[in-house]
Amino acid sequence: MRIRYVPALVALAIGMPCFAQANAQVDELLSEQQARLDSAAYLVLVAGGQLAEDSSPAEAYAMLQDKKWIPAGLEASAPIRIDDYCALVMKALAIRGGLMYSLFPGPRYAYRELAAKGIVNQSGGPSRSLPGDEAMQILRQALDLKGGGQ
Repeated sequence: MRIRYVPALVALAIGMPCFAQANAQVDELLSEQQARLDSAAYLVLVAGGQLAEDSSPAEAYAMLQDKKWIPAGLEASAPIRIDDYCALVMKALAIRGGLMYSLFPGPRYAYRELAAKGIVNQSGGPSRSLPGDEAMQILRQALDLKGGGQ
């Protein structure tokens, strides 16, 4: 009877580091007054299914460079601007935009799309840096939007 529980305990023990990694990254992002590019990218890419949970923020940054989803020369530890974050969210979650975003799928129109959908707070404009807690809020609302049939 007790042998039945062994596979479940082994699976739980193996899976715990993956969840611990994601939780640690969430905590790190929430503590950042200005969200870092690599930590924000990690959570967005994991949420979008682009990256495994047991990956690192450095791997997320490398993926962004490979996909050319970030401006050239931007350091991994640099604060991410809200318009760049919006572009990352829309690309990673495959959120469709309107006409202008379809024609010019960059940070400017990604920001405007998410603002029009009520996901982004427009105070401070598109070039402001993004606090970690706001990054999590935007990601959560974008995931809700995506789950709602977007």
